[in-house]
Amino acid sequence: MDIPRGKPVINALVDNKCHQIEHLLLSHPDEDHIGGAARLLADPDVSIANFWCNPSAIQDTETYLDLVEQAALREDQRMTRYRSNLNVGAREDLNFERVGIEVLHPDMRLAGVGQASRSHKRGEVPSNRMSAVLRVSLAGTPAVLLAADIDDKGFESIVSRGVDLRAPVLVFPHHGGSAKGGDDRAFARRVCERVQPEFVVFSLGRHKYKNPLPEVLAGVRDAVPSARIACTQVSRHCHSRLATIEPAAHLSPTWPSAGKAKGDSCAGTIVVRAKSGGEIFYDPTQDQHTQFLIERLDTPRCLSRVM
Repeated sequence: MDIPRGKPVINALVDNKCHQIEHLLLSHPDEDHIGGAARLLADPDVSIANFWCNPSAIQDTETYLDLVEQAALREDQRMTRYRSNLNVGAREDLNFERVGIEVLHPDMRLAGVGQASRSHKRGEVPSNRMSAVLRVSLAGTPAVLLAADIDDKGFESIVSRGVDLRAPVLVFPHHGGSAKGGDDRAFARRVCERVQPEFVVFSLGRHKYKNPLPEVLAGVRDAVPSARIACTQVSRHCHSRLATIEPAAHLSPTWPSAGKAKGDSCAGTIVVRAKSGGEIFYDPTQDQHTQFLIERLDTPRCLSRVM
């Protein structure tokens, strides 16, 4: 789900001799979520059975338009099914082998309208509100909630339908940035109260924004004080922006981390697995990551229990 700009995903697939993708899903057409998707679709060494991306009549960036053209070419050539209905109606279409994928948002009301401007009769529907929110299960056990860039109104839409959001791993919305609804601490608290995660992940780039926001971390701690917290790259709240961090042994040797070469990785790529009994576990382990935090970072905020 979602492809950053550059070749980290393609390189990871090549390194792991993975040449077939069953489902390529894009949560919404913002640049930081689709930047590398057209390149992946065009790669002759990778077979993609299904490509999922909701349409947008408002998004007109070159990146998005190139992506639509590349996906349409794959559909014309009968190489990839181009599916423009990544919403709650997809249901079992996304399940394969021991992996189950539930689309929890957008619902059919939002999907029927799509991204809309302020002049629309139902009001503005920004790109983030249309973000596809997915829950991934492994061997029948909920494992990860992928919240994309869902905003406060989008989240309340999910809650109003009584959707079960619980999952042991939460990839927090909007990279730990502002949900644009006013009270970021309250938003983070509401999200975590519904998901009840034991592990909260902030997927972020070290040099673009100063995430996760302190208010967001405080809201997470309000709701799930014992949860483990990790960022994929080192937050500038935790270490000087100009200082580099030597890569450590806890980073996955199998799946590359985008920030590793520049010394930007914190937890790096996080691998979630399920044991035969349904127990969910992760790499890197908490002990491995904590040792790195204590030894390498100035002020690791994720280790603090008081906000």
